[in-house]
Amino acid sequence: MNERDRVLQVMQSEGMNAKQFCREVGISQGTLSNIMGGRNKPSLDVLQAILHRFRAVSCDWLIMGVGTMYIAGAREEGVLPLFGDDRREAVTPVAAGQNEPIEEKQPILAASPLQAIASPQRTVSKILVFYSDGTFEER
Repeated sequence: MNERDRVLQVMQSEGMNAKQFCREVGISQGTLSNIMGGRNKPSLDVLQAILHRFRAVSCDWLIMGVGTMYIAGAREEGVLPLFGDDRREAVTPVAAGQNEPIEEKQPILAASPLQAIASPQRTVSKILVFYSDGTFEER
């Protein structure tokens, strides 16, 4: 099954005609016509638009033809799993050749970003704030 067939299968599975599908996905009817006619393969932008609109469709299936059309359970529940449906328990890392877990060190966080920069030898003397409109402010 090629990309054209998979796009057609999404359209049929969602019960849409070409006009509805184009409106929902945000592509022109000419673009879909060229894909369905075999003149063009769907571009990455078109595939992304389909995946964005139909969140339950598997990107592996749509792009590469691997796996099933829908993400397991996503279509029925109306909810997408954040990391797929693989629910593994958290694993404590173990160093190679050891049976004891590695002691995880917590990062040392400063109370403010300026404290992380400042030290007894140097202090902050000037801060520049740049704004998206191209202006800046000196503090």
